Amino acid sequence: MKKRLLFTALLLSACSQLPSERSAEVDTLVVPGQSSQPDVAEEVVIANSDTTESVATDFEHIFVDSDMTFTGTLPCADCPGISYHLNLFRDGRFEVRQEYLERNQVELVKGIWLLEKRSLHLVNQQQTLPAFHFLSNQRLAMLGLNNKPIAGNEQYQLQRDAEFKKLDTRQAMLGLYKLTDNQASFTSCRSGETLNVANTQHHLPVMRQYQQDERYQGQAVIATLLGRRGQDDQAGTLFIDKFEQFWPGAVCPDQVPPGKMQGIVWRAEKLTDQYVPQQLNVRVIFDQNERLYGFAGCNNFNGNYKQRSSQLSIQPLVSTRKFCADSSELEQQFTRSLQSADRAEVNGDKLQLFKNNQLILQFKPAVN
Repeated sequence: MKKRLLFTALLLSACSQLPSERSAEVDTLVVPGQSSQPDVAEEVVIANSDTTESVATDFEHIFVDSDMTFTGTLPCADCPGISYHLNLFRDGRFEVRQEYLERNQVELVKGIWLLEKRSLHLVNQQQTLPAFHFLSNQRLAMLGLNNKPIAGNEQYQLQRDAEFKKLDTRQAMLGLYKLTDNQASFTSCRSGETLNVANTQHHLPVMRQYQQDERYQGQAVIATLLGRRGQDDQAGTLFIDKFEQFWPGAVCPDQVPPGKMQGIVWRAEKLTDQYVPQQLNVRVIFDQNERLYGFAGCNNFNGNYKQRSSQLSIQPLVSTRKFCADSSELEQQFTRSLQSADRAEVNGDKLQLFKNNQLILQFKPAVN
């Protein structure tokens, strides 16, 4: 009986899965023509990429656990594109800068973001913004009309920047400037909001020009400028970066009776059959005293005009003589056409100038 038990124990020992000390000492069999090294499974290394680094553990969800900046240019129906700078804050806020290229128009919008799985919704009560889908947390794709991401077209995507960037809040503005006891205010024609103007080095020339012109004393006068509003405790303050000019006799566009030509700052929209690049800020105003003046993209100009019903005649213009390589050719075409106009009509919100019944210039009210 003892012999049978001993045999059974030896058999179980031989079938054990535990490595034996002897196995480490076994010689390796060498086959001619082959390496003497034992076969080792080759390790598979997957290179890091934006996707492998950014996709969350649960692929159905994205977590905004740090402040993010996304930038890119999205398509635009009537301009070359809309340049986006979108900041998502981990506390649930967002801010976005939309610049309509060649239209000299910048929209700054703030609000809260909502995340439904991988769909991002930007919520603002006054303005509707596009929704996006996280392809990864490095890339956003705009949602189409079917509420599905436009994933196959990179023109509809925003890319995450390597570092968080503050928004550039400068924008072109048109509004009422008024100076009282060395303290100025600016009321935006677009929003109706009134801001105090900071007394910076860029504001001092504006103050001097206002004080030296008797027409302006104590009056609110339309001005155009490039500026930005302050942040946090300075949110009610306007910082002027570049002053353009005053437009005496002008009012905000929505205060002008329909069909009236005088008192509006008109921005050139078309020259014959070509669109005028909006970044050139080609503008003109016809005042009540049969004087006109404006900016032709490089130089300021002024002159006299006469209007009888729809008939118009413009006297030779007086202009400054600067040369600007990117606008001088168009400027010459514009001033020639302006002086040749013989008829003016206001149709809806468009001012149209004609010569021999042919449309030669078209304007729209400037809002910035």
